[in-house]
Amino acid sequence: MDMVYKAQMLTQGGRSGTMQSEDGSFKLKLAVPASMGGKGDGPNPEQLFAGAFAACFEHSVRHIARKSHAPLRGCYVEADLSLYVTFEDTYKMALTLVVHMAGPLDQASADDLLQRAKGICPYVDATKNNITLNLSAVLDTPPAA
Repeated sequence: MDMVYKAQMLTQGGRSGTMQSEDGSFKLKLAVPASMGGKGDGPNPEQLFAGAFAACFEHSVRHIARKSHAPLRGCYVEADLSLYVTFEDTYKMALTLVVHMAGPLDQASADDLLQRAKGICPYVDATKNNITLNLSAVLDTPPAA
């Protein structure tokens, strides 16, 4: 296995602290969501995770489409992450990704792209059996009848 990239991030202060890349190109102040007792005056780790997961999954969809010569003209992903507290007082996440696809695709082809992308996405692999993942494909450009 060949390493193709290595990221290094530094955090301080937990949910109400800061996050930055080791090289200084990215720095962000975090905030506790209002629903968790904070002010909600900034991004939180769950928003960052949902966005990163969606970006990685979208890249996987585009990669599979390109490799298989699927007629995907474009796509974007909506991510909806929910954080739950269990009866054992542990946290669990559920993530729904809605992948909007443009191009002369039918629903079966779009669904197949999602399943194939699911098989190569490193975020899916890293979170397997740890979060509930729901995927759906929406055709933004319906095929001509």
